[in-house]
Amino acid sequence: MVNFFKKAESSEMSKPTNNLEKRVEQYTDVEGLSTKKLTLGLWFVEHRQHLRWVLIGFLIIIATISWVYTIGGFTYYLARGMTEDEVLVRQLVQQGNIEHSYLARIAAQDLSYSPVQVFGANNNRYDFLVKVRNVNQKWWAEFNYYFLIGEKQTEKFQGFIFPQENKYFIALNQSLLTAPTYVEFITKDFEWHRIDQHRISNWQDFYTSHLNIENKEIKYIPASASELSEKIGLNQLSFTTINKTAYNYWEVNYIILIYSGGGITGINRYIINDFMSGQNRQVELSWPGNLGRVDKVELIPEINIMDNDVYIKYEGGIGEEK
Repeated sequence: MVNFFKKAESSEMSKPTNNLEKRVEQYTDVEGLSTKKLTLGLWFVEHRQHLRWVLIGFLIIIATISWVYTIGGFTYYLARGMTEDEVLVRQLVQQGNIEHSYLARIAAQDLSYSPVQVFGANNNRYDFLVKVRNVNQKWWAEFNYYFLIGEKQTEKFQGFIFPQENKYFIALNQSLLTAPTYVEFITKDFEWHRIDQHRISNWQDFYTSHLNIENKEIKYIPASASELSEKIGLNQLSFTTINKTAYNYWEVNYIILIYSGGGITGINRYIINDFMSGQNRQVELSWPGNLGRVDKVELIPEINIMDNDVYIKYEGGIGEEK
């Protein structure tokens, strides 16, 4: 009987101990710090020095591998790489003619220029005109230009020319003491641009759709047409221009060419502001000078359609269709 009670007592006494250990293991501080975290933290503190040496050893191994790779690569270059580079250079030199011809074929070709034409005006003032040709199919150019008369030069203008375009550049109303005998067309700050075919797959379609501006009802009255006009000395021009593009432009510059007998006898310029898609504009202008008989008037709209700043922008995008 005595032994039975002792065993029972021993069993009853062990239960509180086990419960206490279990409660300690499951204890969680009000701030979320558990016994397991405390144990892990204690283990880290006790083994911190060992972990430090493990990390140092790992870094030493990485550094050793890197240095071995670097020294090995440098040794290989000294042993064989320099010789291989010399062979490659000789091959490139031998193929130099082919490479040069290829580069020359894809590079932009120079613009061609006609002789400068001079048109006399009243009171020793003159107008200058030059025709420029761009034979390139995929290159367009931007530059500054001026006309040089002896040692005197006109003001500088900004110019551009598109692929395969024949274009006129002019300077108006230049005051000179004597009639010029030789005038040069000078370009500065020249910059070529290659057409991005990912953006513009068909340049001609792009060009036509952006410069589809029609001029009609062109009426020119020379200064000699009537006694009043001749007395005043004013030529008169009127026309209707229509923006048939899907784009709205801040400014459209018109080059005006006056023809007589198959040749150009006079030039002028006119600017229209805020020219909206589908809009009609009636234009009337006059300028002095006696141009005599006129056979034809040509109006050439000039817009740098590759410059995003020329378009009147809306929320829907540049030159949104109406």
